Amino acid sequence: MKSRSVMKRTAAIAAVFLTACSSAPAANEPVAPAETTETQAQPENAINAVFGDIRTQYNTALDLSAYPLTKSDVPDGYSAVFEAESGTMSGSVTSLEREEASGGAYVTGINTEGDRLDIAVTTEYSGFYDLNFLTTGSSDKRENYILADDEQIGTITTNTTGQVFGDTKLWNIYLEKGDHTISIVPSWGYIDVDCLKLTSPEFPITDATYSVSKPLSNPNADENTRRMYKFLCDIYGKYSLAGQYADEGRQSSEYEKITAKTGKTFAVLGLDVSGYSLCSQAHGSESRTVEYAYDWYTNAGGIVQLCWHWTSPGDYAPNDESRPWYKSFYKESSTIDLDKIMNGEDEDGYKLLMDDIDNMSGQLARLRDAGVPVLWRPLHEASGGWFWWGNCSPESYKKLWNTMYDKMTNEHGLTNLIWVWNGQDAAWYPGDETTDIVGWDIYAGKQVDTSQSGRFTDMTANYGKETKLIALTENGCVMDPDKVMNDNARWLFWGTWSDPFTMKLGVVVNDEYTTYELLTKAYNHDRVITLDEMPDLKKYPLD
Repeated sequence: MKSRSVMKRTAAIAAVFLTACSSAPAANEPVAPAETTETQAQPENAINAVFGDIRTQYNTALDLSAYPLTKSDVPDGYSAVFEAESGTMSGSVTSLEREEASGGAYVTGINTEGDRLDIAVTTEYSGFYDLNFLTTGSSDKRENYILADDEQIGTITTNTTGQVFGDTKLWNIYLEKGDHTISIVPSWGYIDVDCLKLTSPEFPITDATYSVSKPLSNPNADENTRRMYKFLCDIYGKYSLAGQYADEGRQSSEYEKITAKTGKTFAVLGLDVSGYSLCSQAHGSESRTVEYAYDWYTNAGGIVQLCWHWTSPGDYAPNDESRPWYKSFYKESSTIDLDKIMNGEDEDGYKLLMDDIDNMSGQLARLRDAGVPVLWRPLHEASGGWFWWGNCSPESYKKLWNTMYDKMTNEHGLTNLIWVWNGQDAAWYPGDETTDIVGWDIYAGKQVDTSQSGRFTDMTANYGKETKLIALTENGCVMDPDKVMNDNARWLFWGTWSDPFTMKLGVVVNDEYTTYELLTKAYNHDRVITLDEMPDLKKYPLD
């Protein structure tokens, strides 16, 4: 099951994608990588007549000295317990006796909208605390919102069922000394709560969190890609890059309207390569994503993030009334059984997936040949289960990821990819060897501007053995940069999804999710890098 915010976003994807497929400007026909034409190999041939170089000067004087972390006065080993049954209960929430509960009772009925549990806590120190709720749920992975003093600060995921209360943690939450109210509000609901434990951080954020010295996973990465990666490592923990999804690049409403509203332009452009999927092309889809990506890096001086809503290949996209082809990246509109494909039971399906990877490699090779590095984010949000590549076991997903990595890196020689993984669950992590950046997609609701430091800490602690760059690869609300820096949850970049989170009907900037005031603040913050503040990445020093 999806949270309501994700359901809204994924419904919007299908609507936008269908419109794009029916009205996009003409593009080159797809060809196999070995047969790439001169026009395809050089996207500048199709773009320079439309766009020009907008860069007037580069800021080469970014302050790259360490930005001090917020200090914590909470001593090691600190612990305090607050019983759920002592809290204030709203809606259908009530307490029941249970002998094995820590205080002899627990709280139940946190189920649906209107239900709420408020726990009064008093903190002895100003600093960072881990919030550990002992919970049990009606099924695994019951995700619910946590508020601190009525501010939504993150989510907890209950993985225990039945009579046993299990640890359900939100790490590294900053609280001032004094009285606070910690609340649980249903997202998926249907959990019981024994108590709340406040402890000193299990995984404190330190300077080492932001010290990434590991080279790219591909030892043969080209020079432009290594320069961009070096820039990302240098700014990590000191700045966040402003990012936005805008499917038509500098021709998009997002580019025009955000710049007009804030006086600044995002540095990271998010694009979707779904239109290049073989299924999409077979149904007449045309795409200029490669041209927009080329322009953004070469002429505008920004960074490109590419995701892939991979429409199901061949006969795995039924394309009937209830399962149209343009929604076949969803499991409901696809007949792919990835477990059978990856364990060898469906050889035809495996070949079709490999054909699609080969075809996409040809498109990415056009950017490689034009000297354009990209943040490559395929197979995203897998553990949520709403896409066909997540409708399987984690092992099958990881096999597909690593197979794609091997084909694109070693077979097709794509030296321009920085691999961004955001499968949204540590059990789905394919390994440090094939991952460069770990990302998370957060849709927290309307006007939630908190740093989500609990999720950030979870990613730094539980995803691989190597220190990785951590990014907010998709978001609904823009976070307040002051909270991001003060909470030590310094996301490398953010990538706000468009309609309805940024734009309303693609025409005007929408303030339902991020207020105009906060959007302007974020784009003009001294710890947020916008397009005008980017250095010349082609000349960025590797030393």
